[in-house]
Amino acid sequence: MDLEAMKTYITAVDEKSFTRASEILNLSQPTVSAHIRNLEKVFQTTLIDRSPKRFILTQTGELVYKRSRQVLGVIEKAKNEVLEYHGKLRGSIHIGASYTVGEYILPSILKSFDEEYPNIELNVEIANSEKINREVQLHQLDVGLVEGRVADQGLSSFPFMKDEMVVIVPSDHALRRCTTVSFEDLQDHTWITREDGSGTRAMMDSMLESFNIRPKKTITIGSNHGVVQGVKEGLGLSFISKTVVEHTGADALIMELPYIQSATRYFSLVTPINEEEITEHVNVFIKQMDRLFKLSKNL
Repeated sequence: MDLEAMKTYITAVDEKSFTRASEILNLSQPTVSAHIRNLEKVFQTTLIDRSPKRFILTQTGELVYKRSRQVLGVIEKAKNEVLEYHGKLRGSIHIGASYTVGEYILPSILKSFDEEYPNIELNVEIANSEKINREVQLHQLDVGLVEGRVADQGLSSFPFMKDEMVVIVPSDHALRRCTTVSFEDLQDHTWITREDGSGTRAMMDSMLESFNIRPKKTITIGSNHGVVQGVKEGLGLSFISKTVVEHTGADALIMELPYIQSATRYFSLVTPINEEEITEHVNVFIKQMDRLFKLSKNL
C-alpha cells in the first residue's frame, strides 16, 4: 500500500481541493492527481467525483478516507511507541573489546547505538581477546567483540567482520633491497609481536610455524599502535591486521613476500551461551550489530 498516496488523498479530502493539497504537501498538482489515481487503481473504484465545479466524495471514497486515516493513525502510534520504547530503555551495558576492535572498529558502533538508545550507559573495557572471553564467561562483561573464532565452553560466537593479516616491513629493511627474495632471505629477522593471549599474537605464531619462518628474536609490545611504531622505527617486521595498518597510516609498510601468504580471520561478537543470561539491553545491542553487519552464528 502506498502510504504517501493515502496521505495525499486525506489532505485533498480535508481541503476539498487538489490545489490546496499540492501547496500543503509541496507537491505538483499532477503528482497529487497521480497519487489519487493510484489509490483508485488499488481499490478499483472512483474515490472522488471530479467535475469542474464540485469536489464530492463517492460512498467508497468516504470508506477509503476513513480507513486511510485509521491506517496512518496506527502507523503514527507505532512510531511513537517505538520512540517511547527506546526512551524507556535505561541502564548500562559492559562491553569488552580486543585491542584491534576496540581501538578502530568499536567507536563507530558505539556512536550508532548511542544515537538510537541514548539512555543506555556504555562501559567499555579494552584488553586482549583471551581476557575478554574469560570475563564474558565469568559475567564480568555482558558482551565481547574479539579477534578470531571463539570455541570456549559457555560462549556463543557471532562472526561479524572479516579481517586480513599482512606483513609490514621497515622502509629501510634489507628485504626491500633484494631483487628476488629467497626463502633463506626470510630467516633470522627480528619480528615484533603482541602479547600472549592476543588474537594477533596467535595469528603471527601460526604464520611463523606454518611457513617455517625462523625469527632471530621477537620483541613483544602490548598495543597495536606500539607494534606499528616499532616497524616504522626499524625494529623489525610484523604480521598484523590490515585494519590497524590502514588506521595508522602505515599502508606503505605492507610488503608481499614469497613463501608467506596473507591470512584472513573474523572479528566475532561473543555472549554467554545461555540466552536467559542475556539482558534486554544486550539483546538490543546484538540486534544493532546484526543490522550493521549481518551476524552469522558460528561460521
